[in-house]
Amino acid sequence: MGVSDERVARSEGIKKAKSRLKGKAPSSEAFKELETFNTRLQLFGDSMNMSNEAEMKRLEIQERKEARKQRKIKLEQHRIHWEQLARLEQKVNREQWEDEMIVILQNKIKSFTNDA
Repeated sequence: MGVSDERVARSEGIKKAKSRLKGKAPSSEAFKELETFNTRLQLFGDSMNMSNEAEMKRLEIQERKEARKQRKIKLEQHRIHWEQLARLEQKVNREQWEDEMIVILQNKIKSFTNDA
C-alpha cells in the first residue's frame, strides 16, 4: 500500500446534508446577493462621505462670506466715524458734548486701526 497524492473528497456531514435537503443550505445565489448588498452599502457609504465633504466645503464658504460681510460692516462704521469726526472738528463753536464726541470718535478710530 503506497501513499497516493490524490485526495478523497470529504463527505458532506449529517447536519449539512439535512439542511441542504430541507432547502436551508446557503446557496451561491445568496452569497451573490450578499456581495451585491455589500457593494451597494459601500457605494452608499462613499456617497455619504462625498456628501459630507461637500457640506463641509459649503459651510466653510458660507463662513468666509459671513466674515467678509462683517468686515464690510466694520469698514462702513469706520468710514462713518471718520466723517462724523471731520464734521465735528470743522465746527468753530462747539458745545461740550461735541468735544466729548470727538474724543469718543478718535478712540473708536484708534481701536479700529489697532484691530486691523
